[in-house]
Amino acid sequence: MEGTVYVLTNPAMTNMVKIGKMTRNVELRIADLYSTDVPLPFECEYAAKVKDVDETEKAFHIAFFPNRVNPKREFFSY
Repeated sequence: MEGTVYVLTNPAMTNMVKIGKMTRNVELRIADLYSTDVPLPFECEYAAKVKDVDETEKAFHIAFFPNRVNPKREFFSY
């Protein structure tokens, strides 16, 4: 399925990125995340449309696995 993979940062979460996927607009995803209990909105550092969003996100998560903060969350340290 086509979609977008993204890398987001948040000024309240230093040295950390969120790597995820979506099938809609990145600004809507950022707004969704800001509606949760985070003190500041996320910022998009990278977004790319891809043909297979599930496989692409999985490849990102595998590549950055050593830096994954929590196996149940999409946050990675740098």
